[in-house]
Amino acid sequence: MKTGKITTLLLILITISGSLSAQEKELFINYKYNRKGGGLLAREYSTREHGNIEVFSYGNKMISRKLSHYTNAEIRDNRIVSCDTNYFYVAMDFNKKELLLSSFLPADKNRYFLLKEPLNLFEWKPCMDTKTILGYTCHKATCKFRGRNYEAWFTRAIPFKAAPWKFHGLPGVILEVYSTDEYCSWVAESIEIRPFKKEIELPFYGIDIVDLKKYIKILKAKKQSSIESQKRRGKSEEQISMSTRTIEKFDLD
Repeated sequence: MKTGKITTLLLILITISGSLSAQEKELFINYKYNRKGGGLLAREYSTREHGNIEVFSYGNKMISRKLSHYTNAEIRDNRIVSCDTNYFYVAMDFNKKELLLSSFLPADKNRYFLLKEPLNLFEWKPCMDTKTILGYTCHKATCKFRGRNYEAWFTRAIPFKAAPWKFHGLPGVILEVYSTDEYCSWVAESIEIRPFKKEIELPFYGIDIVDLKKYIKILKAKKQSSIESQKRRGKSEEQISMSTRTIEKFDLD
């Protein structure tokens, strides 16, 4: 009887220890990001925007941040006062089943706001195709989301939930995802499972949180302002069209 109790106790302790060990780990992925056109939220309008996306996944959270000149900016009354390093792009809370996306409107006196959305945005369709990315066997899935068709490659071999931008809903970690029109793409360049360092908190306290309806209204106003500004500077219709594109094809007319 005593032996049975000791064995049970040991199993409980091993289970707890394993659980704690998992909680003490975090996943860090560095993605290469490419997008055609600067878009409404880019500081400079160009034929291609590119950079790196850092993704941190731990516990019930995932933080995706874009390497930019505007991150960790000091905010006062929704305006940037100073900026030096990286700014947070998307924060997911798996318990609350919601995400916050920070958007930046430089033409509006450096104004930030946060878009709040649920996590169940994507309806993925699994495919039979597989390929290897960074040593991990990945499976293909496709979906259509707000005007674009996407193909994603995800692996079940990493015990975390992670993806760039606001992608979510696949059973594993997305290591590559792109739109079929080649407008945008995210590809993992490095993966690290490491000891958990510290909780990452959004630094933009006090910024307005908006829903999708208000977000689209803001984008419409910014598109019109951008078009008028570029016309005054003699930009061509093609240049204006390129600079006012967004990843999500909302009806902004």
